[in-house]
Amino acid sequence: MVFKELEIQGFKSFPDKVRIRFDEGVTGVVGPNGSGKSNLSDAVRWVLGETSSRQLRAAGKMEDVIFGGTRRRGAMGFAMVRLTLDNSAHTLDIDADEAVIGRKYYRSGESEYTINGQLCRLKDIYELLLDTGIGRDGYSVIGQGRIAEIVAAKSSERREIFEEACGIAKYRYRKNEAERRLAAAAENLERLRDILDELEARVGPLEKESEKAQRFLELSARRKTLEVTLWTNGVHRAREAVRRQVRDYETAQAEYERFDREARAAEAEAEKIRMQAQQLTIAVERLNGDIRSITEELSGSDSRIAVLENDIARNEESAAALREDIAAGEQDSTEAAAALERHRAVARSMAAAGEKLAAELAELDAELLRLTSENNASGARRDILRAEAADLTAKRTEAQVAKAAAEAAAQAAQEQLPALAENTEALEAQRDEAKQDLADTIEYRKVLAENEKQLANVKAGVELKLKGRRAALNEADAAEQKLGRELDAARQRLGVLKELEKNMDGYQNSVKTVMRAASARRLRGIIGPVSSILSVEPGREVAIETALGGALQNIVVENEAAAKAGIALLRSENAGRATFLPLDTVQPGFFRGNLSGSARLASSLVKADPRYADIVSNLLGRIVVVDDINEASRVARELGYHNKVVTLDGQVINAGGSFTGGSVQRSAGLFTRKQEMEELRVRAAKLQKDCLAAQDRTDELKTQVDALAAELTATESEIITAANDRIRAEAEQKRLEAAVEQSEAALAGRQDEMERRKAQLDAARARAEDAAKQEEALAADIETRTAELERIAEGDDAFLAQQRSLAERLSAKRMEQLARQKDAELARSQIEALEKQARDAESRRAALEESLTALAARSGACQEEIEAIRRAKTDSTALIAAKEAEIREDTEKRLLCQKDETEALAKGRAAADEREEMGREMARLAERKAAAEGEYDQMAAKLWDEYQLTLSQAEELCVEFENVNVLRAQVADLRGKIRALGNVNVSAIEEYQEVKARYDTLRAQVEDVEGSRNELIRMITSLSGQMKDIFTDSFRAINENFGRVFTELFGGGEASLVLEDESDVLSCGIGIRVAPPGKVIKNLEALSGGEQALVAISIYFAILAVNPAPFCILDEIEAALDDANVVRFAQYLRRVSDKTQFIVITHRRGTMEAANVLYGVTMQEDGVSKLLKLDLEQVDATLVS
Repeated sequence: MVFKELEIQGFKSFPDKVRIRFDEGVTGVVGPNGSGKSNLSDAVRWVLGETSSRQLRAAGKMEDVIFGGTRRRGAMGFAMVRLTLDNSAHTLDIDADEAVIGRKYYRSGESEYTINGQLCRLKDIYELLLDTGIGRDGYSVIGQGRIAEIVAAKSSERREIFEEACGIAKYRYRKNEAERRLAAAAENLERLRDILDELEARVGPLEKESEKAQRFLELSARRKTLEVTLWTNGVHRAREAVRRQVRDYETAQAEYERFDREARAAEAEAEKIRMQAQQLTIAVERLNGDIRSITEELSGSDSRIAVLENDIARNEESAAALREDIAAGEQDSTEAAAALERHRAVARSMAAAGEKLAAELAELDAELLRLTSENNASGARRDILRAEAADLTAKRTEAQVAKAAAEAAAQAAQEQLPALAENTEALEAQRDEAKQDLADTIEYRKVLAENEKQLANVKAGVELKLKGRRAALNEADAAEQKLGRELDAARQRLGVLKELEKNMDGYQNSVKTVMRAASARRLRGIIGPVSSILSVEPGREVAIETALGGALQNIVVENEAAAKAGIALLRSENAGRATFLPLDTVQPGFFRGNLSGSARLASSLVKADPRYADIVSNLLGRIVVVDDINEASRVARELGYHNKVVTLDGQVINAGGSFTGGSVQRSAGLFTRKQEMEELRVRAAKLQKDCLAAQDRTDELKTQVDALAAELTATESEIITAANDRIRAEAEQKRLEAAVEQSEAALAGRQDEMERRKAQLDAARARAEDAAKQEEALAADIETRTAELERIAEGDDAFLAQQRSLAERLSAKRMEQLARQKDAELARSQIEALEKQARDAESRRAALEESLTALAARSGACQEEIEAIRRAKTDSTALIAAKEAEIREDTEKRLLCQKDETEALAKGRAAADEREEMGREMARLAERKAAAEGEYDQMAAKLWDEYQLTLSQAEELCVEFENVNVLRAQVADLRGKIRALGNVNVSAIEEYQEVKARYDTLRAQVEDVEGSRNELIRMITSLSGQMKDIFTDSFRAINENFGRVFTELFGGGEASLVLEDESDVLSCGIGIRVAPPGKVIKNLEALSGGEQALVAISIYFAILAVNPAPFCILDEIEAALDDANVVRFAQYLRRVSDKTQFIVITHRRGTMEAANVLYGVTMQEDGVSKLLKLDLEQVDATLVS
């Protein structure tokens, strides 16, 4: 068996989980002081079952072995160590190749032991490791500073390690167990003998009394048999009479039930027909509502059609006015075209005349030039004068022409100004009228806009109201449906509870049997269960049900006889047991004490008829009810735990101080069911009332919704009409704006033209004045030149006259040409004015035609909408007709249903009359049956009163007899014999049997205990002999090895072990005698510390030589040795490591050199130990985790 692995977590300075694997040979553990090396040996000792914290170098509390934390780490909540052993040789008594022993300890004080992962006891680990040397009391773990204790300990204390080494620890354990059992057997035997002596004194007298009582019982049984036979005969006669009455009653009852079924079937059929009629009525109302809705829609459609037709009429009126305007414009255009054509013709004639006049002027100019050239032969002065006269004449002619032209232009302008002024005034009047119409139209549009806004607000308000009413209608409808569902659920639940109540669900079978018998009048005087006579305050049902417990189903009866009859019935029908509470025997309960706080007597929380006061007091008068368990504890203490205390949630403190509680188990919930039924009745009535109110509310809201829907339809129609008016007003406004604009433009043109004419008039007048002045000046110059010419050439008169004539003709022609030009210019201006007027007329005609087209489109849209409304109206009319047909059909069906309902009700009334008649017959038969049953019950009750027998039980005891008189004589004889026996103790029979059976049992127990005691004595003797032999042989071998090892380690000298009392080898102390080389030692204390340690090591190695432990953990046992002794110790350790696995915790170099593997323990982090493994053969260091 090899120590394979040690796993540590949370133990002392090892907070992290660490696994340390060990091989065979010597394993060294090194490290500086305080690094946690010794915690490894403490961990092994702890997991092997060490229970003393001082042995583990703790402060006195076992929780000190748990890692306590550092500045950087928190404390651990538990310590865990697992030790793995190789069990392939099955040295340990477990069926596994490995044995994993574990221990876990929590700060809370809880501890766990495991073997191969299975929870076990510390005792199991102790027994598993007995005689292996590695147990709690073994020698496999030598702690720090403990090696010297082998030498320093007292001789008696030294025995433990030697017993473990000798292999008798297991025998010692068994012997101690046997001695403990032997002491218990002796104590038990003494007690049994005392009881047996007491029973022997009672057996004899009881035997005589038992024989006398047996004779009495035999005679009584014979008498009972005969008397029961007499009573049974009488009961049979009474029962036969009852049977006859029952048959008659059952026949009548069958007829009653048949009529009842017929009546119920008729009522159900009538109810079904009534529901069908009601559904038809609802359907008719729904159809009427649909018709009302459609009719309201139709009325809205009529108003809408009227509005649309009115719009069409107004559009047609506007179109007619526009057509008149267009016609008038066309007439004006025709007249203007004719005038234009006339002016153009005049202009053309004027142009032709102007061309002719220009030709004539050219001829006159040529003639004048010819005359002038002919006269060129005159003198130079005359030529000059003539030339000047001719030039002046030409200039004068031009001045005259300019004057005439200016005067003509002024006259033309003067003539045109009045017409222009009149035309301007007409245009101003037309413009002002258009402006006024435009202002009126704009104001009308404002009124329309305000009207539309008001209608929109009205529509929004109506829509909001309609939405609210519809939401309220939906809520009311949902509430109505919810109330209907709740009402149906309440009625259904109430029906279920009534059915449960009728079937007595939750009651015991015995209670049901008694109550059915009472209902069938087979039992008299039965009032009912306790639950039926009590009513409980709301909220106290659980407390009262808990307080009563099973008493809830106790049956209250009128008297004692009724209780006995009920018990007899239960026995005869084998229906179980029940408790009866006769009103004449039950005594009231009395409460003695004072209550405080919320405490109340349970009897004060229920109500019952005064005649049941004693029963209520008996059951609940001594029970206290409080609010909660804390209050219950206080009240129970105040009452000295003499009374039962119950909380509202069903927790109980019983009389005597015991507590009962947890989840409440109600006794069939009888009070709760009754309370729920009452609440359901009240709730159903309230729900019925709420349903009716909800229906009224729904109808009212539906009416309001219909009214608001009609109002919304009317408002929408008005809004559409207002929108059409607005569209027409907008079109009229656009037309008027165009007219105003045209008027303004025409007026501006006329005003500009007037200004031009006025300017032309002024300019022409100025030019005429200038021309007149120039003509006068030229005329003077010409007269001067002419006078001089006359003087020069008086002979040229003919030439001058001819010249003057030509000049005058030329001037006249030029004047005529100027007039023609003026007329042509006037004609052109008139033509331009007429052309402009034609263009304006054409644009106005296009605008009017556009407005006319828009009006036609709106009229077409209105006509289409009217056709759509009329089609919808036709469809709605057809739908109304269909729904009216459905109403007529449903009405006919409803009338048929009402007829069928009347017939079904008549049939039900006939069946009900028959049922009532049969009920009266049943009442008469019931009275007769009750009388027979009373006689029968009385005889059965007497049978029970006398013998506590039911009829079936009595029939089993009956005997055959010839006649009743002989039977009565035999009964009288038996009564005389019973009186002759005198006083009889009937209980002596049972008492004798009990005492005799107990006496025989105790005698057998005494014999068994004596046998066990003798067997234990023999086992103890055997174990002592085995222990003595084993210990003697092993001690001798250890002693021999001790001398040899001592000599080898000390380099000479002598040593031995001695028994202080060889006659008592199993309990005497063990002494040590040593003589190091060259010394004589009388007292071990005279040895130095190193010598004591070496002596202890010698003893330890001697023990290992005789009984090698699978492994040994040595914690600095060579610390006191010098280097030479350390070397000898290490060499010896190495030599014996082939039999035992050594784990050595050391600081000494020599010991380290003997190790195969070294583990280094460090504290890289304060308070936390870490392991480093160094394989000396591989020279490889790894950190262990």
